[in-house]
Amino acid sequence: MKGALLFLIFEFALYSLAPYLGFINIYAPLGLERQRFPISTLDPVDAPLDVDNLDALVNSHIVSQPKAQDEFRVLILGDSAVWGLQLALNQTLPSQLNALNLVCDNKKVTTYNLSFPRSSSTKDLMILDKVRQDQPDMIIWLITWYTLMPKTRVDHVLVDQNPDEFYKLANRFDFLPKDYQPLSLLDEIFNQQRAFFRTIRYQLYPMIQFATGIDQIPGPPETMPAGLSSDTTFEGLKPPTLRKSQVSLDQVQDFYDLAGKTPVLLINEPMLILSGIPNSDVRYNSYYPRWVYDQYRQYLGEDASQNGWDYLDLWDLFPPGYFTDTPLHLTPYGEQKLAETLAPSILKACQ
Repeated sequence: MKGALLFLIFEFALYSLAPYLGFINIYAPLGLERQRFPISTLDPVDAPLDVDNLDALVNSHIVSQPKAQDEFRVLILGDSAVWGLQLALNQTLPSQLNALNLVCDNKKVTTYNLSFPRSSSTKDLMILDKVRQDQPDMIIWLITWYTLMPKTRVDHVLVDQNPDEFYKLANRFDFLPKDYQPLSLLDEIFNQQRAFFRTIRYQLYPMIQFATGIDQIPGPPETMPAGLSSDTTFEGLKPPTLRKSQVSLDQVQDFYDLAGKTPVLLINEPMLILSGIPNSDVRYNSYYPRWVYDQYRQYLGEDASQNGWDYLDLWDLFPPGYFTDTPLHLTPYGEQKLAETLAPSILKACQ
């Protein structure tokens, strides 16, 4: 009985303390702040990079450093294409923008990679809410149809593992799905203890990084399908009509509202467009049937115009040779050309 009682006391202590461990940060004292959020891409070799506590992620990121007086700070949010799943750090879009050495009103433009793999508008709102205190001068948000799908409002690991932040934003902006089932108490206890373990393990990883000089192992490539399917359904949606209510456009407005007075540039990501092969008349690529993507673009463009969003639709910017292992992942050269495309919009924001 004593053992059981001590076990319950210990479990309750972990449950109570776990949400508040994000402030622990060994990276800054060692000068090893990360330039992009940690992602485990070769488990179990880099399992310590599988951490999902938002505070721990942000506090170990270089964006948490004080802003320089001569800095024009640009935050970039998005999915694995922006994070650079197949790219070295210097090949990613934020690094390519930094390499352009842009100067904005006598201030050096410095971009920060705050993307996190898997598309989700809620996930990006939660990250923005954590980093908007870091004095951004501009925010660039790259999205695709997956970002605004209804199911990705709640279907993301950062949503599951940061319930307090999720509920706070969901209540503030009223985007909690009506059929959403909150976690049970047992699920919360399990998730918080997992977060506790992962946060502590993550704080031990700098020893490996310090010894090897390697902060991130490039992820293994996905396999691009050899052909296109004739199936025109998409995530349970059937042609010919996508209802506007099935696109999370309200969360785009929430993003702008959360950014406040900070300028936001909304970008519909470039994607692979195939032609001249079987079924390319009904699908753009292995991700998107033409009917659903066309209607998504129509609704997004209409709301961008009506609401005065600063919006670039770059969906067809590049030919097929600019993409690697998925219809959204660009080659290093593609990222360079995308950075050059965005540069005028960044310079315009500081005028």
